[in-house]
Amino acid sequence: MHTLGINELARKAGMTKSNVYRYFESSEAVLLDVLVEEFMAWQGELVQALNRGGKCKGTIEHIAGAFSSTFVARPLLCRLTSIFPSILERNVSFERMVQFKHGLLAVRQETAMAFHVSVPSISAATFDRFIHLALPLLIGLWPLAVQGEVAAAVIAREELAPLRYRFQQDLEEGMSMLLRSLAVSQGGSPRRRAPVQSARRAAPRGP
Repeated sequence: MHTLGINELARKAGMTKSNVYRYFESSEAVLLDVLVEEFMAWQGELVQALNRGGKCKGTIEHIAGAFSSTFVARPLLCRLTSIFPSILERNVSFERMVQFKHGLLAVRQETAMAFHVSVPSISAATFDRFIHLALPLLIGLWPLAVQGEVAAAVIAREELAPLRYRFQQDLEEGMSMLLRSLAVSQGGSPRRRAPVQSARRAAPRGP
């Protein structure tokens, strides 16, 4: 993981790996920079996806789908996001950490505003909270869905099917459920059809 990120950064910058280390205090610091760049690139792709969607544009389902599809399209972003709190933040200076957190916060705030522009009925503050709560799901879901060879072979057994995770599908479902819950808390709840349908199906009780 570390070698992949450093080599990619060096290639993009037209530098050797040894020269990269002259400008960064550790391999973790290199990858934190790569992560922020990945988040910024993803954000641009997300905005483009939000502007598409046809009849679904401006709905919670559209936001969840755009979020998950654009995130999955960047495997390096997925991998780095899954390890940044447990690995990448462990060997950097206080000053470097402050710089990284400011970059992360800027991306988060801009993304929340992009979501708000797409769905004005939900506040930017609610979308900011949505991103805050979505991050742990992103971090935890990737290693569960992308497992090692032995674990993948075991989980392929039919009786263990309930333990399988499908990253994009489960991420989209989780994003949708989380955002709907926050929208209800805000007071801008989307219409719910299921309770009405179930009530219509219910047979009247006898005396």
